[in-house]
Amino acid sequence: MTAPPSAPRLWWRQPGPLLALVLHGVVFLGLFQLRFPEGEWARMERQLPAAASTSQWFRMIVETHGYGGLVTYFFDTHDEIRLYHRYAQVALRGIDPRRPAAAPEQGSLRPYRDIPIEYQPGALLVLVPPAIFARELRDYQTWFTAWCGVLYLGALLLGLDLIAGGGPLRAASANRALWWSLAFLLCFGGVAAARFDHAVPVACLVACWALRRADRTGSTAWFAVAGAVIALGVFVKIVPGLVLGAGLLGLWATRAPAAGRRALAVGAGTALTLLVLHGAFYFWWGDGYLRSYAYHVDRGVQLESTYAGVIAAAGGSGAPLAVIEAAGAYDLRTPLTGAVKALAPVLFLALVGLVAARVAVRRRGAAPVPRDLALVLLTTVLLLAFILTNKVFSPQYLLWLGPLIAAGYGGVPALRPVAIALLLAAALSQVIFPHLYDRLTGLEALAVALLNLRNALLAAMLGWLLWRLPALLTREADPEH
Repeated sequence: MTAPPSAPRLWWRQPGPLLALVLHGVVFLGLFQLRFPEGEWARMERQLPAAASTSQWFRMIVETHGYGGLVTYFFDTHDEIRLYHRYAQVALRGIDPRRPAAAPEQGSLRPYRDIPIEYQPGALLVLVPPAIFARELRDYQTWFTAWCGVLYLGALLLGLDLIAGGGPLRAASANRALWWSLAFLLCFGGVAAARFDHAVPVACLVACWALRRADRTGSTAWFAVAGAVIALGVFVKIVPGLVLGAGLLGLWATRAPAAGRRALAVGAGTALTLLVLHGAFYFWWGDGYLRSYAYHVDRGVQLESTYAGVIAAAGGSGAPLAVIEAAGAYDLRTPLTGAVKALAPVLFLALVGLVAARVAVRRRGAAPVPRDLALVLLTTVLLLAFILTNKVFSPQYLLWLGPLIAAGYGGVPALRPVAIALLLAAALSQVIFPHLYDRLTGLEALAVALLNLRNALLAAMLGWLLWRLPALLTREADPEH
């Protein structure tokens, strides 16, 4: 008598995916925890000449810390966590580490009202958890780095759940996604454990999950709830709001029944939640809350943006160039600054229109991919379009794409060119920041060339995705799915 076939083992019980998952923990709990003692950077800098070369830095590190010090050098990029520590202490304990401990206001300070905060309120929910376990900066850095790992893996697992389409995920898909993800973290370097931007893919993928839930129930009310979830992501950073566009395009692309009614419900849920919460936050925090948005509107053309790279390579086209420090970053100031700031949103909207046009020409008669996978793909495209057209491009923005590309590549092997391009872009980003950033602020030719190469890779990714989008939204892109 023939025995019935046994059920395939779950992907996390397979040796390949399981090992990759464990190594993710090793990266966040090991490599990304490496840092020099407090004040060591300043001590080494005092012993080097002004504008020391990279080779001089290497020699100094090897002489004082051995060859293992070079590993620490590549992963010690924790400075931004100082700001997070301050915001977390203010939000959780009413204490500002920058003020004297005996100051009478300590213990009663409030974010936005007493201490300007450059992020939206949802960001504080991301920054506070490590502070529950750590008052001092050094301890906060340790917990925050581990927390980044939790957020990153949370987003990655959400993405894998989405591409599975409600069924068991194939081990081959998980293996491909997880090993690519590990390579991405190593290429990108320590910035991946020193920025709270992991919250962006988490918010995006939670919103995609809510849309999936709404789609399965078929309830208009659930689509309104999904819209509310999208709005909640906006209060972490603005960009998770792009899931609204991905959701609307997904309803259209995958021939959803009652698509018009569902689209209205999603839009209404988003708009109503934004209105209510904005009103509540303004009532509670006053004008200080609104300044957290004005801060970003007023920012200039950041040095790593697509626009700054092109202008710097062209030498300003005869116009004077200056690199200035503003809003905790470096901006490129030229007579073209005003024009770029006005052009950026127009270019982004034009790209959104192009995405919609490509969705409209999806292959007639071809079976659509599962709506979950379509959401991941469309969200990825819109995020990439935003990054390339925005006037600000901080290196951590690539963290928005990491879990999404990993999940998409796991679900659609045809995304290999995009996956490889992002690995190269991530490696170049690590070279540019922090290792050659002094050269970039000095507008040296090599640093500017590497910046433009990184941005060109991302532009090529977007071009490839737009070209292939109609096919990617059909099952023909992944016949095994």
